[in-house]
Amino acid sequence: MADFDWKNAVATVAPAIATALGSPAAGLAVAALGRVLLGKSDATEEEVASAVANGITGDQLLALKKEENAFKLEMARIAQSEDAAVLADVQDARKRQVETKDYMPQTIFFLLMGVYVFEICLFWFGKVPEDEFVRALMTRAFSTVEVGLTGAIAFFIGSSRGSKRAGDTNRQVAEQLVQKL
Repeated sequence: MADFDWKNAVATVAPAIATALGSPAAGLAVAALGRVLLGKSDATEEEVASAVANGITGDQLLALKKEENAFKLEMARIAQSEDAAVLADVQDARKRQVETKDYMPQTIFFLLMGVYVFEICLFWFGKVPEDEFVRALMTRAFSTVEVGLTGAIAFFIGSSRGSKRAGDTNRQVAEQLVQKL
C-alpha cells in the first residue's frame, strides 16, 4: 500500500483535478477532493490521500465526476477573469496615452529602437571582445534592450486579437461544460 499512487488513481476519475494537484491550484484541488471524499473543504493532502487509498465508493465516484465538472468551470472562470484583468490593464494604458497625449512612450520606443539598431551594428561591424565576461555582458545588454523594445511595440500594437482568441476559447470551454452538466 505504501507504493499506491493516489494522484494517479484520482487522474483516472477526475483528470482536471489531478492535474491541478501539481500546480498553483493544488489547494483548490485538495479542497474539492476533501469535499467529496471526506465531507470537508479544509482537508489536508494527507487526509485526501488516505481516503483515496481506502477506496472510493460508487456515490463518491458520482460526486467526484460532478465536482470535476464544477472544478473545470471554476478554472475556466478564473482564467477568464485573469484575461479580463490583463486586457483592462492594457486598455487603461492606451486610454491614458490618448487622454494625456504624453510623448514619453514614443520617446522610449524610439530610444530603444536606436539602441537596438546600434547594438546590431556593433555586433555586425564591430570586433567582438575576446573576454568571455564582456561578451556575456554585451549579450545580456542586447537581450534587455530587445525585451524592452518588444514591450514598447506591444504597447502600441497590442494583443487584442490574441486576447479575443483566448476569451473565445474560454467561452467555448465553459459552454461545453455547462452543456455536459
